[in-house]
Amino acid sequence: MPSGFGDLTDQAHHLVSSGDLVGAQRLLSDALTDADPRPANATPELAEAASLQARVLVALGEPHSARGWAAFAYAATTRLHGRSDPRTVAAAATLAAVLHRVGSHSRAARLYQEVIIELTAQDGPESLRVLAAHADLATVEYARGQCTVARDRLQDAWELHREVYGDGHPSGIKMLARLGAMQRDCGQFTEAHDNLALARELCRQHLAADDPLAAQVAALARAAANPDHVCADEPSAHGDAPT
Repeated sequence: MPSGFGDLTDQAHHLVSSGDLVGAQRLLSDALTDADPRPANATPELAEAASLQARVLVALGEPHSARGWAAFAYAATTRLHGRSDPRTVAAAATLAAVLHRVGSHSRAARLYQEVIIELTAQDGPESLRVLAAHADLATVEYARGQCTVARDRLQDAWELHREVYGDGHPSGIKMLARLGAMQRDCGQFTEAHDNLALARELCRQHLAADDPLAAQVAALARAAANPDHVCADEPSAHGDAPT
């Protein structure tokens, strides 16, 4: 790797923090062009840069471009730091998110389960990161047609989140709105209406009127059920792309 790679990654982090995702992506892309593609030879600095590039590409709506870097970063950090290291857990979560977005739901679910196990050991079962990982896993399970499992997981995560962090925490409101949308797609219209209405009320009580989450929840509450959703309650025979 060229010297100063860590400094370059710091510059990319700064660009991300300032909202310049495109600038960060270009900076990282230029730096990674000549990188050794073998995770076995990766340095910690290269693994960090690859992981950041994957996250930036996902944020830019390019999960297929992110997939290779996310897989590289996960393999490299696992070798460098071990499976339980926070850097490896973060890389696993990034790869799981990428796999979900490209339709590789089976592997995404397995990775989220690993993330939950490691984060629970590090933070405890009530931590924000653990509850967020449960919500992400529920979304993958829902995409696979395992709707009962997904709704139950998300319901449990939201109830625990509410108990520990209160009604007004944004991540809890997001969970509740996501649960309502799932219920609507699954034909549970009464439950969906109640949860989406509660999510909107919690936004009104606890968020600023111009908060982006409030607008997202309002739009979700107005949306129709997804006509293409199928409740299989088991992995779909056709739903997963090859891993």
